[in-house]
Amino acid sequence: MKRKLITMALVAIATAFLPCAINAQGLGGLLKKGKKALEQVVKETPTASDNSKSSEKNTAVAPTVLDNGIEVINPMAEMIEVTPIGLYGVSKSENYGDAYLVLKVLMKEPKNKANFGGSINNERMIAVDTNGKVYNTGENGSWQYDTPEGIPVQVVIDRPGLMFQDIKKDVEVMPIVKFGILIDGYHKGNLTLKNMPIYWDESPE
Repeated sequence: MKRKLITMALVAIATAFLPCAINAQGLGGLLKKGKKALEQVVKETPTASDNSKSSEKNTAVAPTVLDNGIEVINPMAEMIEVTPIGLYGVSKSENYGDAYLVLKVLMKEPKNKANFGGSINNERMIAVDTNGKVYNTGENGSWQYDTPEGIPVQVVIDRPGLMFQDIKKDVEVMPIVKFGILIDGYHKGNLTLKNMPIYWDESPE
């Protein structure tokens, strides 16, 4: 009888502690799972440094300075390489003339045509001289040119509506020239050229 009572007491004690053991084990499992989930979130969430780098990559474009001193800022450089040749001025009076832009273009994608000029974000081409005077083109549209993939071609933007108008002929350099390139609905952007020379009454080679 005494032995039976001892056995029953041991069973009661074990039963009393069993839920605690189970709960502790369950809590440990939950903590383990929670820690693993937290580590995954931390791993996949970009840090402030990463966000900064991503933003800089998307918005900031490193300029390229050519041997002739012209600076090119081309946000589409991975798709299309643009090498400015110069602005070519055409006299229309003794002191004034218009100028058109001449480029050498290399398409890097399987695209055979691209539009050059304005109309990117509904903007016109623009040039600014050393005195800060702004010159616009007569229209904000663009013109399509053949740009076969992998072949450097000359692009002469001499359509009358896309020429910079009424420039004084004593202007020899345009510190800033901006224009747009449209390859397709998903690939377009504005390029900036700095220190562009003007060749008055000359023709591009």
